Amino acid sequence: MRVATPAYILRRIRWSETSLILTMYSLDYGRISGIVKGALRQPKSGNKFLGTLELFNLSNFQLLRREGRELDTITDVNVLSHNFPLRTSPEAFSAAGLFTDWLLVMVDFGNEPSRPVFFLIEEVFRLLMNDAPVWPVICGAIVKLLFLSGHGFSTDTCSICLEEIKDEKKLNWSHLAGGVVCANCSSTGTPIKRGIVSFLSGANELELEKLARVKLWQGGYIQCYELLKEYAQVHLERRLKLKSENVMKEILNAGQPR
Repeated sequence: MRVATPAYILRRIRWSETSLILTMYSLDYGRISGIVKGALRQPKSGNKFLGTLELFNLSNFQLLRREGRELDTITDVNVLSHNFPLRTSPEAFSAAGLFTDWLLVMVDFGNEPSRPVFFLIEEVFRLLMNDAPVWPVICGAIVKLLFLSGHGFSTDTCSICLEEIKDEKKLNWSHLAGGVVCANCSSTGTPIKRGIVSFLSGANELELEKLARVKLWQGGYIQCYELLKEYAQVHLERRLKLKSENVMKEILNAGQPR
């Protein structure tokens, strides 16, 4: 079956001397993979894919799909947006790579396509290309991915007794219970700063552009990120191997609230 769909290129793997395998997120089919035969052929040999298969590009892909196979054949590509700044800025590139790592962890092959996920990718890439502070964008995007994949958490009510969280002096958090816990249930949680709770409380509802303007103390977003990672590992029941994480922390100087 021949189909066409817009999709973001999230990962590239060399398959042979002349072929690439792409992992993409498409508007119509969700996470998909496709082989591009001749993608690495020399220009003088006639390479119609030259310059069209760069990481983070948004393109319209012509696909040959076969029932029962995970790997599609990509027959043609029309670039809709090259997203050059994501590949020319070390900060934007590392942040886009980290977001992509999270996306590929949270969204499996065969999942139903999600328009909110597709447009979340668009929003993250747009903000990173416009020099938005990267840590709030990444943390906010991770929160949205968690909720979209069914792993949301509670910040306004106790995740154990379900009582409303009021103006308590100290707040606690439980990964296993699924969020903030009240003073009466605090024996099952660990302390969490109110500023992080406030950020998490609005992260699923607010647009990323607004979240990017939220400031935490120095190192606050690193603490928020580590909490989200630990939470995800508990609920996904596996350790997350995020290749871009250390690169991003090095480039962005992990202690800075950027």
